[in-house]
Amino acid sequence: MHKNKKQAMGMLALMLPTTLLFLVLSGMDPTKLPLASEALPFGVPASLGNIPIASAIFYVSMGLTGLVLALLPETLSRRKALLAGFLLLAVAALMGLYSRTLFELCCWSLLGGIGCTMNICAWVSIGVTYFPRHCALVVGLMICFTAVSNIFANKLSAIQHAINEQGELPVLPALAGMLILILLYLLIWHFFQQISASGEPRFIRPEARNPVGSVWSRGPLLLFLAAICLPLSAGNFDYLYSLYMREILGFPIKTVGVVIGIAMSATLLSPLAGWLGDRHGAVKMLLITLPITAAIGGLISLGWQLPVEVLMLLVFLIGFALTAVFYINILAALIQSVPPMQNMRAVGLFYVAFNLGILAADVLFTHLKEMVGWTTLVLLQLVLPLVLATVLVWLAQRIMTPDDQTVLPD
Repeated sequence: MHKNKKQAMGMLALMLPTTLLFLVLSGMDPTKLPLASEALPFGVPASLGNIPIASAIFYVSMGLTGLVLALLPETLSRRKALLAGFLLLAVAALMGLYSRTLFELCCWSLLGGIGCTMNICAWVSIGVTYFPRHCALVVGLMICFTAVSNIFANKLSAIQHAINEQGELPVLPALAGMLILILLYLLIWHFFQQISASGEPRFIRPEARNPVGSVWSRGPLLLFLAAICLPLSAGNFDYLYSLYMREILGFPIKTVGVVIGIAMSATLLSPLAGWLGDRHGAVKMLLITLPITAAIGGLISLGWQLPVEVLMLLVFLIGFALTAVFYINILAALIQSVPPMQNMRAVGLFYVAFNLGILAADVLFTHLKEMVGWTTLVLLQLVLPLVLATVLVWLAQRIMTPDDQTVLPD
């Protein structure tokens, strides 16, 4: 990584505005819009389960775009995909801030989902190409930047609410925002022009030309199925355990907020999870972490009156395992299971599983909580997907031959 310090700093710098735009667009509250009461055309409901329809469209758009990227030729330009995705996401986020109706916000969410997936998939693909021995760390840094950007996104959401209360579109902030986005686009373009002139590592290496290692071979597809278990287990983690601690364990709301807040802060340790994945192997980390996390989740769901300190530690470990270790290492394992030329297709396949899995997890949770008790709900929503993911990762490891795995250069 020291050899490519310039590329590393540039990649990290351009990820910050990307995650910021993503969080601004995905975090918009439709109920705060000036004309939020207007019905959507064709009888489309205002929400899908507990997810607002604009967010649902955003996730569906991201998932379907990932599928398109997984199907497109492997020679697709990463740079052009990154720049085009950033442009689409920037336009969607900026215009979404000034949406007045729910229909307008849904349209910009659709466009933003396409741009976001194009940008993130290309960014991860370029990052792991420059740093093939730090694949998991690249993903971990992306997740960490997303958590940090969330602070700034909340500030911009407050600005959006203030604009909506005025009921008009201020010209000066709109022009300033467009100018900033144009400058960011030109800086990213200049960055890629510079690193292109200084020499770029080849995407195809001689030892990775074997067509057996396709993204559609058995090993990657089993890892794809394991990736679906990530949103199923982590999608409602904070909501599930906050209600469980209040209603079953009887903790006060303030204590529950502290415990869940500490668990969610584990995302900031994503670089550590990435380093561990690179040091010990992504698949090995998954096979160790997933069953332990399932055991801890099952222990908490038994309703034992554990001390607050012990419960806080256990919930923190679950949060770290789900939001950092599982996310980072399943994506890294999927990338490493295919030749370098196909790594963007592998990332696209992951985001199909992740984004569509979020919607499936919410619909499943909405139905299950009306049918079963909280203990059974925790077991079905958290423990079972983790056990299933462990089995799928183990099977993927068993069937992947040396020809299926990418060999990294010395």
